[in-house]
Amino acid sequence: MSDYSVRLFCLPFEGVSAGVYLPWSDLLGPAVVVTPVELPGRGRHPRTRPYERPEPLLAEITQFVCRMRDRPFALYGHGFGALLAYEIAARLEWEHDAVAERLYVSGAGVPHRPAPDQAIGRLPDAELLRRLGERGRIPPGAQDPRRAVRVLPALRADLAVLAAYQRDPRHVLHCPVTAMGGVDDRSVTRADLAGWRRCTRRALRVRTFPGGHYVPLTARAELLETFSWDLMHQQTAPRTVARAY
Repeated sequence: MSDYSVRLFCLPFEGVSAGVYLPWSDLLGPAVVVTPVELPGRGRHPRTRPYERPEPLLAEITQFVCRMRDRPFALYGHGFGALLAYEIAARLEWEHDAVAERLYVSGAGVPHRPAPDQAIGRLPDAELLRRLGERGRIPPGAQDPRRAVRVLPALRADLAVLAAYQRDPRHVLHCPVTAMGGVDDRSVTRADLAGWRRCTRRALRVRTFPGGHYVPLTARAELLETFSWDLMHQQTAPRTVARAY
């Protein structure tokens, strides 16, 4: 019997473990193989040091995705994870001629040289959390004294990666993109989501759900319905890039 499943790589948001996506496996069923992509310094790798520069982090997680790419695949990332998912999709196209079925991003505009406020990662803990709270972007566990000892170092490292990142404008994807966000998100607008148009040669779809910034937590059902409909109702044959650079 043919296997028509799609592997969905899920990249975590700032400061958290990719384990946040583990419950999705049972909810989506066998047709969508949920594959959390864990980052150094959290989850299964708590003793490793989080990367503070983009290149070594992207190189490591791209290698992981390559090893696990045994069937048609899609990528999803929220917030910081959206940048990572986009970069992985671009590198797989450029370096391996492998095109995702779709890139899903949420809680993020187009990756670019960030605004100066990304330097908040160097602020003292209380001020850092205050500034993130103003934007509705305090990650789960950051205010829990028992968990903050793990969350805050990873959060600061992720903010450092964001501050150092520069997007290569040549990386325009050959897969469609779905950009999603919360209608009450104070840090990412619908116009920000629509900006993903310039990152793909295929179609862009923008969707908004009730709630604020953390749609993977507050709009999980809507997200999973989106993945399920796209990935279980489309033909999923591996594709290669038609080079046109």
